Amino acid sequence: MSKPKITYFDLPGRAEISRLILVQAGVDFDDERVTREAFAGMKPNLPYGQLPMLEVDGHTICQSITMARFLANKYGLAGNTAMEKAYADEAVDALGDIGVAMMPMYRALRENDLATKKEKTPECVAKAEPMFQNLEKRMTSRGGKYLAGDTLTWADLYFGNMCYMAKMLGVTSVMDKCPNLKDLAARVADLPAIKKWNQDHNQ
Repeated sequence: MSKPKITYFDLPGRAEISRLILVQAGVDFDDERVTREAFAGMKPNLPYGQLPMLEVDGHTICQSITMARFLANKYGLAGNTAMEKAYADEAVDALGDIGVAMMPMYRALRENDLATKKEKTPECVAKAEPMFQNLEKRMTSRGGKYLAGDTLTWADLYFGNMCYMAKMLGVTSVMDKCPNLKDLAARVADLPAIKKWNQDHNQ
């Protein structure tokens, strides 16, 4: 059976959660990173004209969250019960909303427009803070260990990647009132496979 293959750009972005799931599951995979120039040549032949893309077991799967959810189910990181899976999906959707709130900062940083990043930061932080606090309440109501209860799932890995983004943006203070989330962030970052991956790829 061939190795899974993820095709995306040479940055964390929308493919990172699928990469992290495979890393945590101990699955060897092809991590194809293409240039913008190469992508322009590929684009007409891609199912939706965009990346990331997953190739696995002779099939092609697109859309970043669909890819990640599939891999989480395939490799045991989706949750142990239907309810845990629903909790994980809920957390991922909530984190997606937080990502949208923080996107103006990320976009400005990616474009090296530091003036716009500085201008957008207070507004983005004001939107993201209560969203993290809502997630903290949901996590606490489910035991406070992981986002889906007592089991590590892809939602926790997605959250860890969100924390990397917040650190890169210099806005980790958005979780100052979220002790359980801050503890989870530290525990996810300290998972041996995730720690090594971030040291090798995301410094």
